[in-house]
Amino acid sequence: MCGSCANEVAFKAAFMRYQNIKRGGSGVAFTQEELSSCMKNRAPGSPELSILSFEGAFHGRTFATLSATRSKELHKLDIPAFDWPAAPFPKLQYPLEQFAEENDKVEQRCLKAVEQLIDTWQKPVAAVIVEVSRQTRKEAQGGR
Repeated sequence: MCGSCANEVAFKAAFMRYQNIKRGGSGVAFTQEELSSCMKNRAPGSPELSILSFEGAFHGRTFATLSATRSKELHKLDIPAFDWPAAPFPKLQYPLEQFAEENDKVEQRCLKAVEQLIDTWQKPVAAVIVEVSRQTRKEAQGGR
């Protein structure tokens, strides 16, 4: 159907996999509490989980993808959203060979931010979605 739909399915698969691992793997039966609570949009059947995305990224305009989208305010305005974390995306300097040391520092800072968000976000991070922003692609192509 669309890229947003593909991202939505990936989010669902990530959440299901995360919970499957937490539950103890395939073949472990759902509890009655999980089954009844999910119909009320409550835990444990509807757990509080999150997807980590990056500042400046666009992931779609469907409901969950908007919670991961960080590119334009107009895309998100007036739409309720999930409380999901956003990490800084490294803004590299070009040509890469000329700025290797500076870029390494930026990348390390951003990776540290990702690790910290995964470790400390109030809702466990079930997955990370990475999509390079249009601006970053332009910079990598020399402004084209």
